[in-house]
Amino acid sequence: MSITNAQPLPTERSTKGPFRLALAMVIVTAVTILWGALTTSTGSGLAFADWPLSDGQLMPESSYTTLPGFLEHFHRLFASLAGLLSLALALWLQIKGLGDAKARATAWFGGCLILTQGIIGGVGVLEGLPAATSVTHGTLAQLTLATFVWVTYQLSDRYRATPPAPGVAPGSGRMLVMGALFIVVLQTVLGAVARHTNSPHALWTHVGHSFIVFLVGVIATAFSIGKLSDTPGIRGLARSIVLLLIAQIALGFVALAIRNSAGKTPENVANLGSATVISVHVLMGALLTVLMAALAAHVFRATRAVKIS
Repeated sequence: MSITNAQPLPTERSTKGPFRLALAMVIVTAVTILWGALTTSTGSGLAFADWPLSDGQLMPESSYTTLPGFLEHFHRLFASLAGLLSLALALWLQIKGLGDAKARATAWFGGCLILTQGIIGGVGVLEGLPAATSVTHGTLAQLTLATFVWVTYQLSDRYRATPPAPGVAPGSGRMLVMGALFIVVLQTVLGAVARHTNSPHALWTHVGHSFIVFLVGVIATAFSIGKLSDTPGIRGLARSIVLLLIAQIALGFVALAIRNSAGKTPENVANLGSATVISVHVLMGALLTVLMAALAAHVFRATRAVKIS
């Protein structure tokens, strides 16, 4: 006799809570990145010269009476919330033994990234925002977001339900998608250098490299569709990446046209519209990193070797 409407296994049910927490972590991190981008674009990064407190207080008056103070202080608060959520997720998975070993390791790695990023950001404030700490801080933010997208995927029903792709050699396409992810991260670094040094050379290198990102991204997504077209989710991810690449390049040229040639100066607060457009460009770069990381994770899952017992 067959049994219909079988209930999911307890291990399948048990990851729903951590999955939702990981998803919340992704959302909070994305908001933190956008807020940080606005802080940089308006030149508000030194609204408070101390850290981890702001003017020696948890909630200084200028954090809700001035725009620079509001942007900088709430960027710190969002970052602190992200750190607490990452710690809660890692402990939940570890103590309860939920998810697989890879998911637990990814959660701890993400937590370490957040801690490192926060310390570098704080040291940068104390040192007057030198380019080295600012570039590292911004780059690690996007890597943190991609890491928690990866752990969210590892805790999802899609991860458990994705079988090895039939007729596809184990490991196929992994180096290609990881190479594409590396190219996207490199573009992030170039953009951060351009933003924080105001170097024309770095800026135009970033602009030229965007076309390499587009080419490699299209090749990686085309390969994924060609080899793994029957794997649920691959086509949707590939289409989203290509559309976002096109939108990001278009928005990048808009940001290039409206940017203040003086860079991230406090005077930019008076032109909040331009600062917002440039900040959205930064956020879309982070989302592109996220989608490419998600595609890489899905390709890895779909091309794993089949264990024969």
